Amino acid sequence: MKTVITIDIDWVPDRVLGHTLELLSKSGVPCTIFATHATGLLNGLDRKQFEIGVHPNFNPLLNGGNEKPKKVVERLKELFPQARGIRSHSSLVSNVLVDMFCEMGFEYESNVCLPYSRNLELLPLWNDVLRIPFNWEDYLHFSYGKEFFDMDLDFNAGLNIVNFHPVHVFLNTESRERYEGAKPFYQDPEHLAGYKNLGKGAETLLNKILKMNLDFVKLEDLVDEYRRGNNTY
Repeated sequence: MKTVITIDIDWVPDRVLGHTLELLSKSGVPCTIFATHATGLLNGLDRKQFEIGVHPNFNPLLNGGNEKPKKVVERLKELFPQARGIRSHSSLVSNVLVDMFCEMGFEYESNVCLPYSRNLELLPLWNDVLRIPFNWEDYLHFSYGKEFFDMDLDFNAGLNIVNFHPVHVFLNTESRERYEGAKPFYQDPEHLAGYKNLGKGAETLLNKILKMNLDFVKLEDLVDEYRRGNNTY
C-alpha cells in the first residue's frame, strides 16, 4: 500500500508554486514534481523529499508548430539533467514519443490516467521504459463534477498516484467555472488570489492527504523497487 503525490507545475509564477512547495515542505511528505521551466524555487529542494522530472508541452505540434519534439524535451533535460521521469502536458503520448523518451535516457513515463482505479501497476514497455499510470487528478476531479470531501480512492489497498497542480492548490479549485474565470490572470498572483475558493477544494484535499498516515514515496522509488523485483505495493 503506497501513495505517490505528483505535481505538474504548468508554468505558474513563483508565488503560486511556492504556496504548494511550502505545504509539502512543512509536511515532510515525499513527492515527484514535473517541471515546465527553470525557477530558483526548485534549486534548493531536498532531493530526498522531492524528485524532479520534466513536463514538456507537445500541444503546439498539434496546432501546426514545427519544433521537433526532441528539441522540446532537450531544453528541459538541460535544466534538469538528473530527471528520470517524464510526463507530457495534457498527458500527450504515443509510441513514437515513448521510443524518443527511451533514447533520451528516461526510465519512466507517467502519462496515462485511470480515474479512480483500484488496480494501478507499473507496466514495462517494449523498450524497458516503465509506464506508471496515475488514478487521480484535481482537474479531472472537478471536471467529473465530484465534491472535494474526499478523493474516492481506497488508501487501504494497493497503489495510489495522485496529481495536483499548484494553480488549483492556490485557488483551492472546486469547479471548472472557477478555474475558467481565474485563468486569464494565470500570471498575476495578486488577481488570482481574489478567485480563491473558501470552501472545500484542491487545497483542502491536499492538506487532508498530507495529514494521513500513509506510506508516501516518490515515483523514482517505485521504479527502484520494481527494478529490484521488490514490488511491495
